[in-house]
Amino acid sequence: MRFTIRDLIWLTVLVAMGLGWWLHAQRSASEKRQLQRDLLCQADFVDQFVSVLTQLGCEIPPDSDPRCARGGPYTRIFVPTELQNYFLSQGKSALQSFTLSGPREELQRNLDGEFDLLRNLP
Repeated sequence: MRFTIRDLIWLTVLVAMGLGWWLHAQRSASEKRQLQRDLLCQADFVDQFVSVLTQLGCEIPPDSDPRCARGGPYTRIFVPTELQNYFLSQGKSALQSFTLSGPREELQRNLDGEFDLLRNLP
């Protein structure tokens, strides 16, 4: 069996393309796993934040609530009366509500349990 230079060049090109595709697929899979880990970490932080706020009795109303400003990338959080009275008893000004400057969609995605699906992926 005889091979010409052209046959060897084609074989080299074919092997190089296959190796390049394989490396690209490996890198993409690695980036996907890293992104999933990052999303889960952020979701855990949001989950802990929401958990602390709800344990304090704070209310996170939906955007449809008339007390919330509409159209902005903000989430309004209302502080319960007991916590307001605590601040007043400490000589501080009463905090009725505060605003987070982050997209409501991200908080809502976490509240809806979307990131729980990612926890079950390999």
